[in-house]
Amino acid sequence: MVSSGASRPTISVLVFAASLRQGSLNGVLAALAARTISANGGEVDLASMAEFDAPSFNADIQSAAGLPAGALELQRRLAACDAFVICSPEYNVSMPGGG
Repeated sequence: MVSSGASRPTISVLVFAASLRQGSLNGVLAALAARTISANGGEVDLASMAEFDAPSFNADIQSAAGLPAGALELQRRLAACDAFVICSPEYNVSMPGGG
C-alpha cells in the first residue's frame, strides 16, 4: 500500500459491554475491541452497560419525569462518537436479560 502522505481523521468510537456482571466475557471482548481500535489510531470511549442503567420504557413515567439519566447519558455519548461497538450476550437466539 502506498501512502499519499495525507493524514486520516481520528475516528471516535464508543465501545461498551452490554453486560452488568464484573468479569463478563463481554467486558473482556469490549476491552479487546478498545485496545484494537486505539492501536489503529482510533479514539475510544470505553464504557459499561451499568453507566446507562435505565428502567424498562414506560410512557407514563417518561411523561411525568422525563427520560432516565442513564438513557440521556447513552444518548449524549452516542452523539459524541463517530461509531460504536456493543459487546452483548445472547441467550438461545434471543435478547439477553440484565446480566
